[in-house]
Formats: sequence, C-alpha cells, structure tokens
Amino acid sequence: MHQRAGLGIACALGAAAMYGLIPNFVRGAYINGIPPVESVFFRTAVLAAAFAVLAVAQNQSFGIPRDALGSFVAQIVATLLVSLGYLASVQFIPVGLAVILFFLFPVIIMLGSPLIEGRSPGVVKILIALFAFAGLAVAIGPRFDDFDLRGIALASAGSLGAALQFFSGRAISRHLTPSVFGFHVHVAVLPIVLAVALFVGGGHLQSMPGGAGNGSGLLFMLGLGCIYVVAYLVQMLSLRYAPASTVAPFYNLEPVVTTGLAAAILGERLQTNQYIGGAMVLAALVISSLIDTRRTAPE
Repeated sequence: MHQRAGLGIACALGAAAMYGLIPNFVRGAYINGIPPVESVFFRTAVLAAAFAVLAVAQNQSFGIPRDALGSFVAQIVATLLVSLGYLASVQFIPVGLAVILFFLFPVIIMLGSPLIEGRSPGVVKILIALFAFAGLAVAIGPRFDDFDLRGIALASAGSLGAALQFFSGRAISRHLTPSVFGFHVHVAVLPIVLAVALFVGGGHLQSMPGGAGNGSGLLFMLGLGCIYVVAYLVQMLSLRYAPASTVAPFYNLEPVVTTGLAAAILGERLQTNQYIGGAMVLAALVISSLIDTRRTAPE
C-alpha cells in the first residue's frame, strides 16, 4: 500500500513538473512568431486525437447521456476559458504573473463549494482564502497600471474557468469516462479556437508555411502538444496509485516550476513584491491541501 502511494506521489510530481512547462512553451512559441491561440488550437487537436485513441482502445461508448448535457456544456465553456484565457494571457503579461492569477482557482473552488456543493469550507479555510487574495494584492502591487489589463483579465478568466472545470468535470464524470468526455469537449472547442486563431491572424495561421512562425516556434508548439498528453496520462496514473487527497498537495509544485522555468528558459525576472505575493498564494494552496489531506486520511 505504501509503495503504491509512493508511486502515486512520484507520478504527481512528474505531472506537475510537466504541466509547469506548458505556459513557458506557449510564451516561447509566441516569441518566435506563433500566437498563443494557435498553440492552444494545436494542443486542443492533439488532445482530442489522444482521447479518441484511449477511448477506442478501451472499447468505450461515445454516447452522451441526456442527464450529462448540462455539465457537458459547462465543461466546454470552462475549457474555453482556461485555453483562451490562461494560455493567451502570456501574450500580454509575464508567465510568472499569469501563474499567480491562474492558481487562485483552488481558492475559488473552496469559496464556491458552499453554493455549488452545499458544503461550508469552515472559518480556517476562509482565512486561508483571504490570505491567498492578500498575496495576489501584494503580487499586483501598487502600480496596477504598469500591467496590461488584457493579460490580467485573461488569466483571471482562466482561473474562473478552471474552477468551473472542476465542478462540471466532477458532475460529468458520473456519466462518462475522462477520455470520452475529454474527446467530446475538445472536439467541440476545436472549431471555436480555430476561428479565434484565424481572426487573430487576419485569416491566416502563423504556424503554416508563409506565416510569421519560425522553426523554434514550431518546436515549442510541438513540444506543448506532446508534453500535455504525457502529463495528463501521468496525472491519471497518480490517481490510480493513490487517492486524490494524497496526491493533490503535490500538484502545487506546478506554479513553482512554471515560474522557475520562466526565469531559466525565457529570462523573466519578476519584481520582489511579485515573488512575495506568489509565495503567499502558494503557501495558502499548500496549507489548504494539507488540511484536506489530514481530514480525509484514514484513522
């Protein structure tokens, strides 16, 4: 039992590290001529294909029950917000700041749970949420106008989308397996993302021949698709080997990896207040996750 839990934790750390690469690869592709929305389109297409292969290999039905339609639509909206919000925000603000804003979604989930799940988080977790929001205020700092409001709005929308993705994903999972609803959601999202990519590119995809994207940009985009698929599969392995309550705290490694790689790969340097604010947000997430783990641990 302990060995399986150890494998689950190892997989969780591996998945979190790989997820931490993704915003940096999107930013790297953008620097080399490929708009973030095109990277999102490519990633969406790769994910849809991978989910289809998984579902077919497991002989799963692709039908969508009528009872799942509401949560299915919510999952589409949530996925669009995450894809076109969080990942597109790195076009306007540094990766590190985008991560700080996006990773408030666990706090949003906690505060929204009384309304959606009918379960109160308790005074301690509310105080932790307020501490996380204080960290965000410190990260943004007094010179709010120095940041591109478009990037802040997009990353914040992505955070809201991630919270909605959690609630709707939990509801739809009662009716469909992750590979089946993942396939349907990404197929539904694909034409919308393509339309946005064409609009942003003036009717052309910059990753195609004749576009502004260069070889490095294409490599970043290809790496993004491959890493995302592998990270998802490793994440599923972590949940096979250990309960979600056991592995969840270790996914808080992701924003640390993302910010660190932004400095190492892209040369980004955040201001001192942003590092302090980000550390406050991360500390709040870790403490909240550890409280959940202690509450759900077997006696």
